[in-house]
Amino acid sequence: GDAEAHKTGAMAAAAKRMGYYFDVVSPYSAFSWKVVERFRGKWPVDTVLKPVFLGGVMKGASNTPPALVSKSKGVWMRQDIRRCGETFGYPILDMPKNFFTEVARATVDCQRLIVAAQLLGRKEEEVRGLITVLTDGIHADKGLRTEENNLTIDSAFIETCAKKVLPADAVQQVIAASKSQEAKDQLKANTEEAVSKGIFGSPSFVFYNADPSKEILIFGSDRFDQIAHVLGVEWKGPKMP
Repeated sequence: GDAEAHKTGAMAAAAKRMGYYFDVVSPYSAFSWKVVERFRGKWPVDTVLKPVFLGGVMKGASNTPPALVSKSKGVWMRQDIRRCGETFGYPILDMPKNFFTEVARATVDCQRLIVAAQLLGRKEEEVRGLITVLTDGIHADKGLRTEENNLTIDSAFIETCAKKVLPADAVQQVIAASKSQEAKDQLKANTEEAVSKGIFGSPSFVFYNADPSKEILIFGSDRFDQIAHVLGVEWKGPKMP
């Protein structure tokens, strides 16, 4: 009891605030989210969830999607994502065939749904739950893919995901709020904030500091050893809190 409470209190006191800037569309952010969730409450970190629109971040940072940098990199990424599925203990599907033509733009509605839940003051468990079900739906649910490996992100997809997490009486309220100007503006503000902090992709982690020049920016699902280093904890791999 007391010793445990003291330990938790000491951890909270020493916890560093870290912004997690992400877009559920990104396959590497699917891996990082699993780790963020596994280590929640086990590491001295206070995570601030910052949904962004990845297309806006890429544009603002003059970045090119990794799969489009070169043909070789695109081919390698397919292998890499499959290997990451094994090492992170979260096997995901190959990127949908219509990823760049449709999915990458359509997932802005997923991000607005997460923002709307935050703006309405929904419980953190629900916000995190939405991130999980949207991530699973986009990256891991074979039943949502066509034979040609296309994926449709539409109002039915959003509603199905919302119903898995939110109480029945809140589903339509959060969906309606996700279409509001307020949700659109907040997602845009998060995206602009990310770019202003030097973020160029998803997932990105920012250790906040009252002096912005001392903030620490870490990018990628393969840099948790660096996050552990900043927090002064041991990193034993993505499956080991």
